[in-house]
Amino acid sequence: MKKIIFSALLLFAVIVFSHAQQSDKWVFGATIFNTGSLLPGKIISMPIHPGFTLGAEYRYNDNDRHEIFQTAQLGYFFHRHAQHGIQLYSEFGYRFWWQNGIHLHTKIGPGYLHSIPAVQTFVLGTDGYESKRVSRGQFMPTIAIGGGYGIGGRKDLRVFLDYRLFMQMPFVREYVTILPNTALHLGVVFDF
Repeated sequence: MKKIIFSALLLFAVIVFSHAQQSDKWVFGATIFNTGSLLPGKIISMPIHPGFTLGAEYRYNDNDRHEIFQTAQLGYFFHRHAQHGIQLYSEFGYRFWWQNGIHLHTKIGPGYLHSIPAVQTFVLGTDGYESKRVSRGQFMPTIAIGGGYGIGGRKDLRVFLDYRLFMQMPFVREYVTILPNTALHLGVVFDF
């Protein structure tokens, strides 16, 4: 488990700092989101399970219409009666811009999810069952589609909406090995 955590943190650091000297290609952002344990298709899950992300985006090219980019994200969500989740992930993406500042994008990438139970759990000990909070690391692949608007036509100041599917693997080895989650993100991107 420590190797997985170390590898995920190393991947995050390499992505963020590999091109740090080219600061004109970096933008930063934040989102708030609602997540639910759902298959793709349902947009909003009820009740609300809130979360947020902070991250950076590196643009590989400087084309007016077609943009290739990479993200590095750190997030947190709370799923009531289930878990707290700490996310660390990176996505590779493509964005198409219209001249009026509207854009559509798609992203895909690997990630790490650290799951902490939000309910009391018990483990069989020497004197019977004992209450214990057991956290665990999981693989978290993601895929997202979305769109947004560049304020004043700018690429470095924009608002966007993402619909994201992410998987938790393995969730419960005995009967639910893959848990699909969907999340609707409302975000802002800006340049310092």
